[in-house]
Amino acid sequence: MEVLIVGGAGEVGRYLAKVLPPKGHKLTILDQAPNPLWLNENLPLTYLRGNISDATITKDAVRGKDLVIHLAWSFADDPHTIFDTDIKGHTHLLDAASSSGVKGFIYTSTATVYGRAVVHPVTEAHQCLIGEARKPLYALGKLTAEELCKYYHKTRGLHVTIFRFWWAFGDSIGGSHLRDLIRKAINNQPLELVRGAGGAFITMADLESAITLAASRPVASGQIYNLGSFFLTWEEIVKIIVHLTNSNSPVQFIPSEQWRGPTFLSEVWDLDWSKATTELGFRPTASAEMMLSLFTEAMKNCIANVQKDAIQK
Repeated sequence: MEVLIVGGAGEVGRYLAKVLPPKGHKLTILDQAPNPLWLNENLPLTYLRGNISDATITKDAVRGKDLVIHLAWSFADDPHTIFDTDIKGHTHLLDAASSSGVKGFIYTSTATVYGRAVVHPVTEAHQCLIGEARKPLYALGKLTAEELCKYYHKTRGLHVTIFRFWWAFGDSIGGSHLRDLIRKAINNQPLELVRGAGGAFITMADLESAITLAASRPVASGQIYNLGSFFLTWEEIVKIIVHLTNSNSPVQFIPSEQWRGPTFLSEVWDLDWSKATTELGFRPTASAEMMLSLFTEAMKNCIANVQKDAIQK
């Protein structure tokens, strides 16, 4: 199968570039970034540098492809960038995919479109409370992109599948709030938490599994699926950080109604992925014990990167 990954220069693209070609897929990556360093790993793929806001570049990249995996997003907090660049490019990509007759289109969205979790667990039927989202403009942009996907499915027959997830990780894991906690732990500063807050993480292996399942099952066309591998609280995450950094940081629990820290650290994102299990056969590919081990290894690498950055400064 001819596969195009749009916005594939990051960690998700790197993982897919390692696992898809050995399964017989011919891979092309389109990204506006210069060739990433991991391309030196001699992976069998074609790397195209370009921006999907250019309709000609997008059309040329999509031509002849069977599956398009759309990962690209600016993560800007500016409506002009979101709609003049992200949504414009997204529309070019949907145009090209529907015109060229691709067999499948995977759009990676986000749990942020739910805005604020008011019903638990969070299923796909949860209302999208955009105005109450931690990052309202980001949520609005991603929900707009989802609605465009559904429009192209309904009016032009595009076989599109939308995935919503909270936090994906592979060999390492990123996130500004996570790195802030690591820095505090290294400096033995207090770590403030809201008890029970946390979310559903997904491993790269499980994300790839979901993509493969959706691409091969007609039932996935036009559908939205939550994805996840396992749930961790911030308390559990901090215990891992404290252990790995040999920190003496005290952990302090703040009642949710008194919390004044980052909203991200106070929310509960217990995504329910039973729809993906029932319709796609999606299941986490590792045991809970193994996933915790994978997460711990990713945390080790994240901590190493934080320490490296501190030395360079």
